[in-house]
Amino acid sequence: MSTPLSINDLPEEIMGAVFFEFVEHELEPRHRYQRPEFLVRVCRLWKVWVEGNPRLWSCILVEIGWRVTPLDITPIKTRINLTRGCPLALDIRIMGGGPTTITHDVLLLYEIIKEHHWRALSILHTRWLSPFEIIFRHMIDNPGKCRLTSFHIGWVKYESNADMIYALVREALQQNLGITDLTVPPQLLEPSHPLLHAVPSLELVEGWYTTTIFGVIREASRVQRLRVHFRTENLYQLQDTSIPPCLLPCLKHFELQTCSQFSMLLLQKLDLPNIHSLGLKGVYGDVEQLSKGLKSLVRNVPWLTRIKSLTLDESYFSEEPLLWTLKRLPLLKDLTLGSWEVTCKTTKALSRKSTKRGGWVCPLLEEITFRQCLRLLERDVVALVKARVRDVPQVEPGSMIEPNLPSPARLRKVIWRSRDIVQETFSTGNVQI
Repeated sequence: MSTPLSINDLPEEIMGAVFFEFVEHELEPRHRYQRPEFLVRVCRLWKVWVEGNPRLWSCILVEIGWRVTPLDITPIKTRINLTRGCPLALDIRIMGGGPTTITHDVLLLYEIIKEHHWRALSILHTRWLSPFEIIFRHMIDNPGKCRLTSFHIGWVKYESNADMIYALVREALQQNLGITDLTVPPQLLEPSHPLLHAVPSLELVEGWYTTTIFGVIREASRVQRLRVHFRTENLYQLQDTSIPPCLLPCLKHFELQTCSQFSMLLLQKLDLPNIHSLGLKGVYGDVEQLSKGLKSLVRNVPWLTRIKSLTLDESYFSEEPLLWTLKRLPLLKDLTLGSWEVTCKTTKALSRKSTKRGGWVCPLLEEITFRQCLRLLERDVVALVKARVRDVPQVEPGSMIEPNLPSPARLRKVIWRSRDIVQETFSTGNVQI
């Protein structure tokens, strides 16, 4: 006979998940008056439980959206007040529109959070930073309450008093050198800022001037993950002479977004001895020029042949230089292709051994993702899966089964139109091993 289970006997993780599921639903303006007695009981139980388990609740997400009203703030106040007295940090995310609306939102938010500790701050897709002056000054005046590990500011418009706001942000960041995840427009950071020499994850967005972007990158000596977003209208400002050589010894993951053949020059100027993955997303321009740039990149960048993960998404490379590049990446394990140019030629090249080189193209390849490859048919992908599973011997990856050639790896995952073709093929028994 089973013993009845009390709510107090539930595991802590389940208890927390159940509570927040109720809170998200019951505290919405259209629901919060329907069953108030039930909500009161849940909140009372939550208060007793969380005070007895303070170590579990280190963060509460405070998310402010477009045109926030006092009714929208009420659930946030309730949620925070329930945990008053517990060691709590706030993860603040603000997404909004114009200056008047944002000012109103920020004042409401400031009244809620000024008594609590902060862990993260995100101000995304806003038009101006000026209304957030009160938030930045609070960070400067209360360093003990603002120990940020994550800071994100992105996609803001230029404003007349930008120098003053940027100076406030720089000063606030200088008091939070423990930040491990940073997203900012490059003009917000000066190359001499001490945070640049310590942050492991950096994302530069809304880059207006290429010289500013490269000046920031050059000083990020310890960055391990770097993402750079170029503004489309400024791509053609980039010239070869404007990029000084740069060594980033700790960088493992690098992504360029909204780039062109000119921005590829940046890769030729970088020395990345420990690079693991490279992503080129939104590569626009003349197909012929881009293809020449890709070949030139492979010829002139020695570290490129050592990458294990490559993403070419929304890229306008033609198929011939793409295949030429893949044949020169012997350590590649993870490949993502998103291009109209990809056809069955790519899958056929990956499905058979090269007669000239004597081995497989990308012999260690384990995962492939095809995105928006509309000219690629399912039968081509299935043929690739069968070849790289059936014809690849079952040996330890990396061991030598042929002279001077590492043993190939079997494909574990192939995503095509959001489907895992490897899993489907195995489940139907179409592959004989």
